[in-house]
Amino acid sequence: MNVRISLGHQGKQTIKTRDVIAARLRRFGRDESGVMIVLTMLFLVLMMIMGGMAVDFMRFESRRTMLQSVSDRAVLAAADLDQDKVAAEVVIDYFEKAGFGGTIIGEPDVIDTPDYNSVGVNARYEMNSIYLRLLGIDTLSAPAAAKAIAGVANVEVSLVVDISGSMKDPIIPSDGSPSTMSKIQALRAASTTFAEIMLTDAHVDNISLSLVPYSEQVSIGSELMAKLPVNVFHDYSDCIEFTNANFGTTGIDMTQTYQQTQQFQFNPVRNNYGNYINGMDMALCPQDDFEQMVPLTQDLDTLKANIAQLKPRSGTAMHLGMKWGLALLDPSMRTPLNGIVDPVFADRPVNYSLNTNPEDTQKVIVLMTDGQNSYSPRLVDSRYNSTTEYDRWATKNLFYYLSQIGQVGYHSYYWYEKYTNTTSNFYLQQLCTSAKNNGVIVYSVAVEAPADGIVQLAECASSAAHFFNVSGDELETVFGAIAKQVTELRLSL
Repeated sequence: MNVRISLGHQGKQTIKTRDVIAARLRRFGRDESGVMIVLTMLFLVLMMIMGGMAVDFMRFESRRTMLQSVSDRAVLAAADLDQDKVAAEVVIDYFEKAGFGGTIIGEPDVIDTPDYNSVGVNARYEMNSIYLRLLGIDTLSAPAAAKAIAGVANVEVSLVVDISGSMKDPIIPSDGSPSTMSKIQALRAASTTFAEIMLTDAHVDNISLSLVPYSEQVSIGSELMAKLPVNVFHDYSDCIEFTNANFGTTGIDMTQTYQQTQQFQFNPVRNNYGNYINGMDMALCPQDDFEQMVPLTQDLDTLKANIAQLKPRSGTAMHLGMKWGLALLDPSMRTPLNGIVDPVFADRPVNYSLNTNPEDTQKVIVLMTDGQNSYSPRLVDSRYNSTTEYDRWATKNLFYYLSQIGQVGYHSYYWYEKYTNTTSNFYLQQLCTSAKNNGVIVYSVAVEAPADGIVQLAECASSAAHFFNVSGDELETVFGAIAKQVTELRLSL
């Protein structure tokens, strides 16, 4: 029997509707076009949170910097020997006027002695967060600490000055006026002012000043040369060579045997006809007594006499000047210098400290240049291994000699580059880092220097405030300001 079921018009319509709905549901299940919108919304929320965190951190860093600046200014003002107000009240007043009242932790630390004043402060600023509270961080804490010392306890200073050939050039006055002096004349005046400020009657037996003139090498003098482990093979000059590893430390390794520097002149000299002549004014190692470094002295007259005779010569090796300037602040030199320096400084260089106490001996180095590190050649061993050759190269300019024997074109068989600009810069920065790690305060002064010299000195300095980029007519003012800061008022934290 056949059965026929008729759904009618309404039933057919119901089935069709169900099919349409099912099809749409299947398409919706397969449709991924809305996924990106959801992800985008999530990313936007995260970006807003991250941006908000950056805003909070920027606000925090701004307030922290302001708090530190106020701390520094407050203790400097309070410690000033000319300050006639109560030191603690001066500090509190500075904080309140800057909008940081109530941030000082405890009371300012004040020490007042006949020799110096010391004022310290610790502060903390609590900043309410805006966006970081979404991550459960409601506040950020900005700490600051500063200590200033006015007056002089004990100070060791190395003044490291560039006497390379370019120092003969005229200065470029900052106001655009015609030049009236050379850079070496400006250096003589500035170094004299520095020494006069450092070595006054008020500082007797407290301040020791070392003068380190450098060009392509540093002459240490025969007296110190005899007390160091050096393989000496000629008596024409008193410079020594360092190994690469020696630039990783501030001191002199007394267990190592050093090699004496060759005495020769690489810089060619020509007459008006273009012919090589036997010029020897710029030999590798300085030979005049006044060009020798003067270690740990308070003899102002001797220093001024040497400074007055300084003359431009040879190339530039900042890393060697810095090496010796630091060595004269390093305890490893205490024994070799004993008997050479003023007996009152027999215990110097003292051990390093971090300058956290007024009684600590402060160690300071001032590094100055008008140039950048230049390449520095040495004769190959086969050309410098007998008394005859030592005598020849100490009296005959390299290029003059080669022209006399017709071998100017073969000069590369005679010499090699010991230092390049790149290696010298690397060694310089190693020394600067070691100095700062040992608590040595590093000032650096670029005098009309090229870009590379400016970059190297800026990186070497203890901070941006310890770096100066000046014209020649400003050098004496800068040296004077540094000397006054070291002797009169300084931050020790």
